[in-house]
Amino acid sequence: EQELGPHQGPSIRIDGPQGSMGKKKKEKKPSMRQRFAARGREAQRLGRVLRDEPSSLPGEILTKIRRSFRTVWSARGGGLYACGFIVTFVFLEVRMFFVDIIEAESVGDYVTEQTFEIFFKYLGESLANTIAAFLWPVTLLQYRPPTGLIILVAMYAVFSSLVKKPLERWLFDEKDTSPGGGAES
Repeated sequence: EQELGPHQGPSIRIDGPQGSMGKKKKEKKPSMRQRFAARGREAQRLGRVLRDEPSSLPGEILTKIRRSFRTVWSARGGGLYACGFIVTFVFLEVRMFFVDIIEAESVGDYVTEQTFEIFFKYLGESLANTIAAFLWPVTLLQYRPPTGLIILVAMYAVFSSLVKKPLERWLFDEKDTSPGGGAES
């Protein structure tokens, strides 16, 4: 019998014969050029739908939104955190848009202002909104302690028991998934 020290455990071999520990290789992400080309083809397809079958455009847009939501959902772990991230980000982006409209002097002023500032202002604010969305649980926890914690625990209970399954059914509807089983984003 071997005696073990306080920080030693039994020697267990967890890797295979090649020492790989059973890790799968990550699929190589498409290049930025390939992603932009795919987005362009998607926009072109939506334009054809608008021209040929305008009544089916809302359904096509909903499918695209669902695919985008599914991509973020998978990237953020597919639970309450992912849902909170998406809801927070959308809320912040919509709020940013409406604040800009309210602050504009006129419609022409708004269009002119946005044309020149889109690359600087919106990209910067969207980056800040993304960071704020990443930190949504922290913001909630800081809300009137311990009320924020109670709200977060209640959200988890409601989400896991009532919301998660129907949301996943909607997100991963078979007729909407790409052939590889993943999201097409």
